[in-house]
Amino acid sequence: MDERDALRISRAVAKNVLKAVSSIPLNRRGEFYDFGKSGVTKLVDKVAEDAALEILRKEKLRILSEECGYVGEGDIFVALDPLDGTFNAVRGIPIYSVSLCFSYSEKFGGAFFGYVFNLCSGDEYYATERAFKNEREIKVVEKDDPKETNAIVYYPDRSLPFKRIRALGSAALETCFVAEGLFDCFIDIRGMLRIFDVAGGIYILEKAGGIAADEKGDPLTNKRFELSERLNVVATNKRLFRKLLELIV
Repeated sequence: MDERDALRISRAVAKNVLKAVSSIPLNRRGEFYDFGKSGVTKLVDKVAEDAALEILRKEKLRILSEECGYVGEGDIFVALDPLDGTFNAVRGIPIYSVSLCFSYSEKFGGAFFGYVFNLCSGDEYYATERAFKNEREIKVVEKDDPKETNAIVYYPDRSLPFKRIRALGSAALETCFVAEGLFDCFIDIRGMLRIFDVAGGIYILEKAGGIAADEKGDPLTNKRFELSERLNVVATNKRLFRKLLELIV
């Protein structure tokens, strides 16, 4: 399998998930379905995952998904978040997505393709050796002054000197927003992020010229495609990176 195969598969997944999620009335999306591998599964989560797996199970892939854990067999590993931003989807807030990251190993360091699809706007982000939004190459903004920084932060526990701070509820999309220069950094050091939440978006951000690491500055390459894996993430451009670490330590 190569990047072209991964793109073809990801687009099929996005199309199927979009159709499935759109078919659920807003007032039913938040209905309790079951307890999944990651906790409570709402109806919209289950429908999105089923739609994604309907496509992925046709391929020789080892898939880690938020609700069911590992399924499938193959030499290629996929970190799947079929619906990143469930709260937003349930409330009708138009910021939620489907995210995939393809890897030659069960570690993020083996990743070779990232994909995020905005289920509200239809915007498509993906990366091979370069990063794209709707087929147009994207790059991070090379800002280096924290006081001029537009930041996404979960959640500030101290005063930070940023120009503005937001939290939008879909880490996959938020890292892509940094990749395309809409925001300057993404920070979440609560120890709550799962690998499938951000693997696709972080890969895209890195191929857009950005850098992502934990709060100590250590790379994320050894993070495993496992349900138990938790991440702290600081993602930005390379000029701003060290300054951010000094602010949050």
